[in-house]
Amino acid sequence: MEEVAQKGEVLHEVYLPFSEDELKGLFAAVGGPGWTPDQHLKYYKRSAAAYKAYLAVVRDRKGKPISEMRGPCQKFWTASCLMTVYHSPERSKEFSTLLQKAYGPKPPINGISTWDDCVSRRLHLFFEPNLPSPESYKEWLRLNLRERQFIPYVLDSADGKANLEGPTNVDALLVNEENGFAVIIEAKVLSDMSCQVTHDVLRNQIARNIDVMLEENADLTYPLAKRDPERTLFPLLTPMIFKNNPAARFYGYKFNEYKNAPSTLGRDLPHGVNQEWEKVARRLGWLTWEEFAG
Repeated sequence: MEEVAQKGEVLHEVYLPFSEDELKGLFAAVGGPGWTPDQHLKYYKRSAAAYKAYLAVVRDRKGKPISEMRGPCQKFWTASCLMTVYHSPERSKEFSTLLQKAYGPKPPINGISTWDDCVSRRLHLFFEPNLPSPESYKEWLRLNLRERQFIPYVLDSADGKANLEGPTNVDALLVNEENGFAVIIEAKVLSDMSCQVTHDVLRNQIARNIDVMLEENADLTYPLAKRDPERTLFPLLTPMIFKNNPAARFYGYKFNEYKNAPSTLGRDLPHGVNQEWEKVARRLGWLTWEEFAG
C-alpha cells in the first residue's frame, strides 16, 4: 500500500492532523536493541492510508457491513486526543482542566500544590513506552511462582529463568522533567483489560500499570528517567458510557475496588509491603474521551 504522508504532510486531516515528524518524536527509545520510532510510525501511516483508500471508493458508509468498515475506519483515539492538547497554545490550562476532572482541584501528591505546576514548562508526551517490571515483583514471583501459576508446561518453561515478566507497554506517558510529575495513561475504547500474564494468572493489567507507576526508572533514557514514582498518576481513559456503567467492564470493577478499598491493592501487589495503599489509591483517576473533546 502506498504511504500517504511525506514530511510536513499531516497523517490525516481530521483524525490525526499532525506530521510524521511530530508523531515520530513522541516515541521514546525504550524498545530494545535495533528499535527505531519508524516501527511505530508505520502502523499509523498504514492505518491512515487504508482509511483514505476506503473513503475514495465508499462515499456513504450507511448500511455497510461492520466487517467491511472495522479495519479501515479505526480512529487514532489516543494519539489524536493527547497530541491535540499537547500542541495547544493553552496546553497547561487544558491539561489542568482534564486532570481536575479526574482528581479534583489539587494534585493528590506531595510537594506540588497546583495542576499548573504539574503540567507547565518542560512537559513531554510519549506514546507506547516500555516501563520495566519492578525488580521486587520479579524476585517475589520467582519465589512464589507455584502460587501464581499451575499450568505444567508454563512452570517447566520458567525453570531457571531470572526474568519472568517483561516490561509493561503503557499507552501514553506525560512527564515533567523539572519536577518529576508524570501521568501514565491506560486507554480503552471497546476492549476490556487483560486479566493475567504468562507466569502470573492472578496479575491483572490495572495492577501491572500501578506497579510500574510505583517503580523508579533511573536507567531509562532522558527524560523518562526524570519521572518521580511518588509524583506519578494513573488514570484510565475510556468512553463515558463505561465510566457511567463501570460494571460493564472488568477494569471498571477493579478500578472501583482499588479506589474504594485500597487494601485490595496490597492483595493484588503482594510484594509491595512498604506501600501506603490509601495514598496510592488517591493517585488513580478516570478520564473520558468525551472530556477531551470538550
